[in-house]
Amino acid sequence: MLRWIVSIFATLVLLIVLAAYGPGALNAVKFEPTTPDPALAALFDTAIVEPEIREPGLIGAEDIEPGPDGRLYAGLQDGRIMARDPEGGWSEFANTGGRPLGLGFGPDGTLFVADALRGLLRHQGGDDWEVWLAQEPDGRLVFTDDITVLDDGSVILSDASKRYGYGNYMSSYLEGEATGVIYRVRGPDDYAVLAEGLAFANGVTHDPATGVVYINETWAARVWTLDPDTSAMELFLDGLPGYPDNMHFDPEAGLLWIAMPSLRADDIEALHPRPFVKRLIWRWIQIAGLPPLPPRPVMILAVDRDGTPVHVIHGPDDQPYGATGMAPWQGRIWVGGLERESVDAFAYPERLP
Repeated sequence: MLRWIVSIFATLVLLIVLAAYGPGALNAVKFEPTTPDPALAALFDTAIVEPEIREPGLIGAEDIEPGPDGRLYAGLQDGRIMARDPEGGWSEFANTGGRPLGLGFGPDGTLFVADALRGLLRHQGGDDWEVWLAQEPDGRLVFTDDITVLDDGSVILSDASKRYGYGNYMSSYLEGEATGVIYRVRGPDDYAVLAEGLAFANGVTHDPATGVVYINETWAARVWTLDPDTSAMELFLDGLPGYPDNMHFDPEAGLLWIAMPSLRADDIEALHPRPFVKRLIWRWIQIAGLPPLPPRPVMILAVDRDGTPVHVIHGPDDQPYGATGMAPWQGRIWVGGLERESVDAFAYPERLP
């Protein structure tokens, strides 16, 4: 009898070890994000506002960027870069042949694109693109994510993860890995590393008046300032109530706009300090699928240069994905999302009391 008990126990231990460390196991690490700041979370205890304009058919407009020609630009899931005239109506501007995410314009009006499948691209007319920094397997980028173009024409670029590429962000989140990198790129294959070891390096933008670059860590729910010349970083915002994605600095208003496509997942974050448990949960997810995810309403926060909240937009949770990108344009806040089925425009919000 004792032999059977020992045999069963040994078998269970072996199965647990194989589940945690066998082929296809999650390389879970210990990660402890800060708790949400109650004051920031309370800002979204407001009535849900509906968009004033909803323009369907623009699927996967992950980033929204006003252009120097007065038009609004968005990169879609199918590779197209679309432009909207102020009078209305979208037209195809170009096609990257990949998956455009972050968009940015240089001082001469040239469009740059962070393409998740191709890398950092510089537009040369039509559908012709110059690759400034390539995506793997031919290049060094793994998850080309977002960009901002400085006044000298150099590009600040986020490579969200060095372990997981586009489409595998959930693995990065569950693992709790922090391998994101921020580059400064001055030309084809001419780059320098400004920051690394970031928990999913995502949105980047900059303040033209001060030269300060803003970067965020999605899984850590925080925003940093970065000096592009010295690489010095300072914590700017921490304890966000959602996971930050793209950001946009409005120089006219002096405001940093932050899109958060999802509320924080408290149940999953509680597992981050327990890597072994995460390994076992990952095996269960592989069998049973993902558990219900947190709500994904439109959540947008605008803060001033001191980090003081100035505006919020709390939109409906009526699409498969929340807002990943936004920008003020023509008196409204235009919003897109990685898997959203439309580009929406919200009324410019009232100033917070």
